[in-house]
Amino acid sequence: MSQKAFLSIGSNIDAKTNINKVKLILDSYFDVTYSSIIQTSAEGFKGKDFLNLVCFFDTQLSPNELTLLLKKIEKSMGRTISQKGMSDRIIDLDLILYGDLIQNRDGIEVPSSDITKYKFVLEPLVEIAGDYIHPETNKTFTQSLSDLKIKP
Repeated sequence: MSQKAFLSIGSNIDAKTNINKVKLILDSYFDVTYSSIIQTSAEGFKGKDFLNLVCFFDTQLSPNELTLLLKKIEKSMGRTISQKGMSDRIIDLDLILYGDLIQNRDGIEVPSSDITKYKFVLEPLVEIAGDYIHPETNKTFTQSLSDLKIKP
């Protein structure tokens, strides 16, 4: 059965080129809808600004299979083991939603806690899926963004 998968995409190393490259790769696998690209400061470390966006597509792949594919794409683009956590990166592909699935095992957390933590994930998500309901909070993503902006 097909599920709607949402990814967050980010880069701060030759970001424009790498974002365009990953879009071509993802488009070769799926019929993808992309948000606008936003520029944000590095979070949690000193580094170049990031370009971030969110996309979605329907897939028959399981969350595990999709995550393996995303890691394979990252590696093929030159991402290394050292590019993890809060650091500069060529490309970062994260599964943030997979239908209404709620799971936190096997290294896969959906929905991703990044959705409600980071505006660089939530703002582009609202652009393409603002009326969708967060599987855990039962709020629309638009409401979640409003809540995030109210926090001190």
